[in-house]
Amino acid sequence: MRRYYYALGRKVALTPDARRVAVNASKAATQGLDNVVQLAHRSTTKLPGGLALVSRADLRSEDVVRMTQSGVVQSVYRHGPSTTIPMPEVRVELDPGQRKAALEAARSSRVEAEITENSDERLVLRPISGSGDDALDLANFIFEKARPASSSVRMVQVVARPDVRRR
Repeated sequence: MRRYYYALGRKVALTPDARRVAVNASKAATQGLDNVVQLAHRSTTKLPGGLALVSRADLRSEDVVRMTQSGVVQSVYRHGPSTTIPMPEVRVELDPGQRKAALEAARSSRVEAEITENSDERLVLRPISGSGDDALDLANFIFEKARPASSSVRMVQVVARPDVRRR
């Protein structure tokens, strides 16, 4: 499945990073996955929210599937020079009169989600699955069906540090 998100009303394509996954070390610890916790702590790429980038080669493929289903692991994507990790949260910004259509779109999506904020200006939804990929699908579905002011998945994006030389 091709993944994308919307920015300023335009699709932005994402390329899966087949080499890495993002591990939530605290969730791994609560599930007794000590080997995964150790990998996350040794990772050279620590990210906000307790995430760490880990090589898929260091994990058994069946463990990656199980951990993805339990929300311990999130997919990693590339877009140009940046690394992008979709997180399991969707924020929908609404113009006047858009709330009903956005709620109907959310309820008709294949992604089951909990509404954690519901006002005339904003909806915030969390996929029951805990999957950032499901959140990406939900955000896109709502945008494509209801056309709210914006519908976006919460993301962690990592870009290379600029080469700054003092003169």
